[in-house]
Order: sequence, then structure tokens, then C-alpha cells
Amino acid sequence: MWLFRSGMFLLAYTGIAIYDGIRIFSLFKFLLPSFRAFIFWPIYILFCYSFVFSMFLRLGWLRPLRQLTINSLPALVYLFLALLVLDGIRLVLRLAGRVPPFFGSTAAFAAAWAGMAMVLAAFVMVYGVFNARNIRTVHYEISLDKPGIGQAAGLRIALVSDLHIGATVDRKWLARIVDAINKTGPDIIFMAGDIFDNDLDLIRDIEGVAGELRRLKAPLGVYACQGNHDVDRISLREGGSTDRIHDFLANAGVVYLLDEAVLVADRFYLVGRRDARPIGIRHERKSAAEMTAGLDRSRPIIVLDHQPIDFPMLEEAGADLILSGHTHKGQFFPGNIATARIFKEAGSVHYGYWRGNSAQGVVTSGAAVWGPPIRIGTNSEVAVIDVSFD
Repeated sequence: MWLFRSGMFLLAYTGIAIYDGIRIFSLFKFLLPSFRAFIFWPIYILFCYSFVFSMFLRLGWLRPLRQLTINSLPALVYLFLALLVLDGIRLVLRLAGRVPPFFGSTAAFAAAWAGMAMVLAAFVMVYGVFNARNIRTVHYEISLDKPGIGQAAGLRIALVSDLHIGATVDRKWLARIVDAINKTGPDIIFMAGDIFDNDLDLIRDIEGVAGELRRLKAPLGVYACQGNHDVDRISLREGGSTDRIHDFLANAGVVYLLDEAVLVADRFYLVGRRDARPIGIRHERKSAAEMTAGLDRSRPIIVLDHQPIDFPMLEEAGADLILSGHTHKGQFFPGNIATARIFKEAGSVHYGYWRGNSAQGVVTSGAAVWGPPIRIGTNSEVAVIDVSFD
């Protein structure tokens, strides 16, 4: 299924790239009549698929090039959508018999139409860049039918995921996230995976990043589970160890749970799972039933699981509250349409509140970005979950 979806994505993207390319070339040809197709198309195709190559550009001196190329995918998608809107307006006017004289089919019109679409796409991209850095706070109220921490006080959880600290998300971006978390006054902080972006060596100020994580304030502590990007390039060469990440988080005051369950404040269990498909690592992870085996089910069981794909199985295993991330809620439109369908098929949701028969869950859209540093149709957020116990 994954290969099928990837193939369909590449096929659709190739169609978008060709459509955009024809229109962009018409603009170049109008501005530079001597411009030749054999020059344009190789350069354009390289740009179209540069987002794939950028994943392998790990050298520090190539960082500016990497940051430029990872925007190729959304740029072409929004250029395509802008062209569709403009072409749709033209078609409607033509069918209504109200086509203005300047809506001709000349080279000048084709160039102007392509230029207008490029300006619209650029505005959308700029908005996405600023929107991604705007950290919002969303609130949930959840009641669990089990005894917990003080029936009057309840428990305030701050949930974040998908920080993707690395080449794009730096110390300054992380500082804004930490400030947003601390403002919520949480009792406990959970990080639902993808804290890093595959390579610790891409973090420019790694000690400063650790210092920012140490600023997190919660009386019951800070806990994290593994995400699919919480792997390390050097560790992968050594067989897939996560030791460097584990040591870094311990130094930063974060308890990293890898298929482990802990009893917090002698009141509730917290289960932190390994990721289902960590990139480049072939680790077996415990099943949902194995994770909760031996736990006192009279106490609340809260599960941190990066990818929201096992909600029904975790519910059957006795979980009361499941917290996830991973989806980014698509990160930029129309990705949210795809993620909504994918995770509905998995029996969960791609964003927000989930309710099963006996368990509840929250999937956050994440506090930062992966790949293109934009968010359109989705938000970067800190999720605040006020839990009351019966």
C-alpha cells in the first residue's frame, strides 16, 4: 500500500510539474525570445525533484542550497493551483460568452497569465513561512473514569510533537515553542516523537538546544517517546543505535521512553512506545498488549505513541488516553486531505480528539515542520489537555 501511494503521488506530481513547466516556459519564451527548450527543461526537471535530493544533502556548506530546494514541491503545487483557479475563471467567462478582449490566446496573454499565477503562489508561500512560526495553543478537556491525581485538581498535560530540530528548526524556533509550553502552566509535559530530524550533527547550536529543553517547567517532569525521525546518521552507520539521542535528552532533562512504562507520582502509568517505522532502523517494538501487560488497570494508563495507527489495539490493551503526533495535519494543503483519509483507515484521526469505546485520544499537528518550512491550512501548536479523574 505504501509503495502504491508513493507511486500515485509521484505520478500526480509529475503531471503537475509538466503542466507548470509548459506555462513557465511560455513566460520565459516571451521575455527572452531566443530562450531554448533544451536549456529550460533539464534545469526545470532538476528543480522539480530537488526536494528528493535535498534529503541527502547533509553537508553544512550545502545548508543554504538544501533550504532552497526543499521548497520546490509546495512551490510547484501552489503554482499549479493558482493556474487552475485562473484557467477556471477564464473557462467560466468563455462559457458565459463574456470573455474580455484581452483574454486572448496570444503569447503575451499566456506569459501574463503565468506571471500572475507565479505571484499568487509566491504570496501563499510567504504566508506559509510566517504561519509555520506562529505557535498556537489548543485546549482539550478529557474525563477519565479512574482515580488519578487529586479529584479536585486534575492533571494538566502539555503535549507537543514533531519539533524536527535540525537544519530548519533551530534554537530560536525551539525557544518560541518552549515559551509557549511554559505559558500553559502544565503539570507534566509530553513529547510525542520526532524531536530531531535524522541527524544531530545538523543542529548548529546543540548545547543551546539542550539549554532550551532544560527551560521546560513541569513539576511532574518531561517525557518523550520515539518518532520515525528520531534516528541519528552516525548511529545508523553503527547499526541503528539511539544512544546519542538518549544521552542528549537525558542531559536536557527529558525522560526518553522506548517501549517502557513508568508509574508517575504513584497515580497513573505512562507508556512510551518505540516508533512503528523508524527511518533506517529495524527494531522490533512491543505490541500494545505487551506494553500494558502486568500494569494495574485500576490506575489510568496514558500512552505516548508517535504515529496514530494503533489506537484500536491500544484501547483493547487497556489504554485510557492515547497521545500522538506525526501527521502534521498534512502540513500544507492539500496534504491534509490525504492524511485525513489515511488515518481514518487506521481507525484513528489525523488531528484532534478521538473517542473509542473505552479510550480517548488526541493527535496534535506538531509544533514545527518537516521539510518545507511552511504551514498552509494547518497550524503549529501546543496542545493543552486538562484531565479530570473520577
